Amino acid sequence: MIAFILLFRSLWRILKILFLQEEQKAIMLAVLFILSIGTFFYHGVESMSFLDALYFSVITLATVGFGDLSPHTAVGKIFTIIYVLIGVGIISVMIANFNHAMATYHKEKKSKKQ
Repeated sequence: MIAFILLFRSLWRILKILFLQEEQKAIMLAVLFILSIGTFFYHGVESMSFLDALYFSVITLATVGFGDLSPHTAVGKIFTIIYVLIGVGIISVMIANFNHAMATYHKEKKSKKQ
C-alpha cells in the first residue's frame, strides 16, 4: 500500500510538470476532440452505443484493435482509415510529452538528492 501511495505521489508530480506546459494543454484538448469526433461518428454512422463508440475510438487510437467491434459501412471504414492516421499521431505526441515530463521529474529528483 505504501508503494502505491509513493507511486501515485510521483505520478501526481509528473502530471503537474506536464500541465505547466502550454503545448500539453493543447495536445490534451486535441486528444479529447479526436475522441469525441470518433465517438459521435461511430454512434451516428455505425449505430454503436456511446460507450461502444468511445471504447472503439480508444482501442483504435491506442492501436490495440481487439477486433470485437469494427466498422461495417464503407463510410465507416474510410473514416477509420483517416481517423487512425490522424489520431495515432496526436496520441504519439501526447505520449512523447509524458515521457519528457517523466525525464524532467527524474532529473529534478536526482538533483535534489545531490
